[in-house]
Amino acid sequence: MQDIGKLRLGKLTMELIWWLITAIVVIKVVQPLWKEFVRYDFIYELIMFIIIFITYTRYLFFIRYTFLAHAQIVKIILIFLSLPFIFYLWEVFFNYQSFLEKQMEGMIEFEIYFRSDINFVERNETLQYLSTMYNFFGCSSILAVFISPFRLLVSFWRVYNKTGRV
Repeated sequence: MQDIGKLRLGKLTMELIWWLITAIVVIKVVQPLWKEFVRYDFIYELIMFIIIFITYTRYLFFIRYTFLAHAQIVKIILIFLSLPFIFYLWEVFFNYQSFLEKQMEGMIEFEIYFRSDINFVERNETLQYLSTMYNFFGCSSILAVFISPFRLLVSFWRVYNKTGRV
């Protein structure tokens, strides 16, 4: 009985450590952007992509150390919800890409996103940084969510057949 308590405490500790790491990454990536923007729509989406990327990647590689390891019903739910979730992430990602294409055509609608006293060079540098981070974490999170149902299915099968592995 004490082993189960220690195992749960270890899983809870790992979960808290990973959420702390996720929070640190979010703060470090978003900090340069926060002071340059007035509207934070794309920054919130970037935060979502970072959280999804780190969480799903963690579940791909360290599923045995999470509460998801033996939660068979939750695994099945996540397997079936992953397809609509991929389409949602895809839509969010390409909304930003279409926003960038409009800016390249010379539309000035993105002026409302930046603070009023920002100059042209700072705005372009900020937009370049945002685009780089958005592309990296957006593509990575979509890929992690795409791969996760296969990993969850393998884990489900291993736990169902009692192979001793997750």
